[in-house]
Amino acid sequence: VITVGKPANTQEVARWIALESTLSPADVHAVIRALPAVMSRIMSEGRSVNLDGLGSFRYAGVVGKTAERIEDVSAEQFKAIRVRFTPARERNRAGSGYTRALVSDISFTEWQGKPSENKTPAPAG
Repeated sequence: VITVGKPANTQEVARWIALESTLSPADVHAVIRALPAVMSRIMSEGRSVNLDGLGSFRYAGVVGKTAERIEDVSAEQFKAIRVRFTPARERNRAGSGYTRALVSDISFTEWQGKPSENKTPAPAG
């Protein structure tokens, strides 16, 4: 999959969310900026974070050598900690099954070597 155009930044996302809510773009921006610190605090307690319609976030350890017996497991095996994201499930439009959040309106086309026109203009602001 090839992404086209510049990534949406926090301000653009805040403007879009403001259009969908009763909040101002500045209020939404402040909430988005606070979200990583809040999630980190919750996850450092050993809990996962589940955001309705988006998905869940949890820590996952990266280990070097795996242990075959529980007695051989130790903290020294962990080489890194990663955040794992699992998109939420939602009913597909036909109602016959589920799809993952964030992928319901995706369509694919053959790459022609140039960016396609942006179908949805960014909100003003």
